[in-house]
Amino acid sequence: MSGHNKWSGIKHRKAAQDSKKAKIYAKMWKLIQLEAMHGWNLDLNPGLATAVANARSAWVPKNVIEKAIAKWSGADKWENLEEIFYEWYGPSGVAMYIKCITSNKNRSASNVRAILTKFWWNMGQAGSVSWQFTQKWVIYTDWLVERKKEKGKDIENILDLPENYENLLLEIDIEDYEMTDEWLRIETSRENLIDVTKFLEENNYHIKSSELDYIPENFVELSEDDEKKMMRIIDALEDDDDVDSIYHNAG
Repeated sequence: MSGHNKWSGIKHRKAAQDSKKAKIYAKMWKLIQLEAMHGWNLDLNPGLATAVANARSAWVPKNVIEKAIAKWSGADKWENLEEIFYEWYGPSGVAMYIKCITSNKNRSASNVRAILTKFWWNMGQAGSVSWQFTQKWVIYTDWLVERKKEKGKDIENILDLPENYENLLLEIDIEDYEMTDEWLRIETSRENLIDVTKFLEENNYHIKSSELDYIPENFVELSEDDEKKMMRIIDALEDDDDVDSIYHNAG
């Protein structure tokens, strides 16, 4: 089981606290479109299936999700979205990997560079950071809580903790998991993502988010001052419309 990392899920908590629904919807919209380019069948495209699941978890309206998928149904194609990564080293030598989903690479590069320059950091060369991260599909569940929407209101039902939860996890093909009092974090492969997701849902694990993550090979400890610097940089980057995810090895 993974050791607890206080930075784990930082962008998930940030997203949950973000009251700007329009910004969340816009980012979900772009992510769904990007994944829909690889196929519109949710059963055959785990990337799209998880993007749609994340949008539903964020209470994105069904019609918004359907329109985002429809934009890639052929004649209704909207804009040429791309997934772009930027790499850099931050406070205490922390490696940071920034993913943007954009229709304008020049705009995204300029915006990210401007943010980093503001905080006295510069972007690195391609490959200078990425080698320190490994791709994994990561699922977060509110494993003690079942959330529903009834008559426009969010309803929470507290579920009993299954006594055999560890045995249940052994029944599915996962690579690692981490557990706290508030969430369960599971790592699995893209090939097994749909099966794992279905299994969790059938056993009443409410999926909070599911996405392709970049896991650092090692972590860098930060001083209290550098932690504050990192949080300011992350907040500034997440405010940019083109920035989708931020990965780093701050321990």
